[in-house]
Amino acid sequence: MTFKFFTTSALLLVFSLFSLSSLSQYDPDYGDDDSEDLSGLPFKERLYTGGNFWANFGTFTNVEISPMLGYRLTNSYSVGIGAKYNYFSDRRFNPAFTSSIYGGSVFTRYKFFRNFIAHAELEMLNTNDFNTIPSTRRVWVPIGLVGGGYTANGFQVLALYDLVDDPNNPYLGTFGPDSRLYLRVGFLFNL
Repeated sequence: MTFKFFTTSALLLVFSLFSLSSLSQYDPDYGDDDSEDLSGLPFKERLYTGGNFWANFGTFTNVEISPMLGYRLTNSYSVGIGAKYNYFSDRRFNPAFTSSIYGGSVFTRYKFFRNFIAHAELEMLNTNDFNTIPSTRRVWVPIGLVGGGYTANGFQVLALYDLVDDPNNPYLGTFGPDSRLYLRVGFLFNL
């Protein structure tokens, strides 16, 4: 039931975000005019920010905050950095298992057509070593993500595939524990 609820909620959110694209053509990730020359723009006007937020409460609690800062090199190409903090608690165990995951990332993205983007990202996360019991040691885990998505009106939806598949990867894939595909929904704003 939880997987069905999550899938239904995610699909409803995705369809809602796509329907918002008809309200305006404003996209802070990229300029409205593809022919706009960015070379004369001040540094600050090329910056955009945003990120992702996720919260799930219950027997399994998961709260994630992932802000990002991007810089438009051209109208179609941007690079950036991100930070991540994730708290989770699993109360199926006695005592409850709790952990914090933190780290950062670098990313690059390329816009094609009007609102579609190709995205590549390398995350480094500090997490518990899940290969030892009890998990008392922390390790740095690389996660290499590639994929694409849709961005419009300050919203972004990305489907990303993990190329590294590290055994300590703390994420569960969108389609179950063995899935290396992740769905990300977030927001973007001009500075």
